[in-house]
Amino acid sequence: MPVYEYRCKNCNYVFEVMHGIDEPSPNCPNCGSKKVTKIITMVSFKVDHGQALSRIEKRFKDYVRYGKYKDAAKFAEKAAQYVKHDKIKEMAEEGKKRLLKKRK
Repeated sequence: MPVYEYRCKNCNYVFEVMHGIDEPSPNCPNCGSKKVTKIITMVSFKVDHGQALSRIEKRFKDYVRYGKYKDAAKFAEKAAQYVKHDKIKEMAEEGKKRLLKKRK
């Protein structure tokens, strides 16, 4: 069952309720008012990172192949924020190491 978040129009109280899609809106647990509105909140779902991982890896390798180590490091760092995978963390570390070697 989904979790819905509501705001009471009477007292502004915000609360969560788990119920079916077709069920009516609940009364406010704070003041008992029937005047509540559903709040649009963050949606949660599972993402398959398989395709994203291969695209990220290809782009990272392209940057490295052309000697753009700074871009490779920045790209891998940014990608690691969105796709939580050990391989991307390793790419970010590799990019940093290559950038440091280039500067020496």
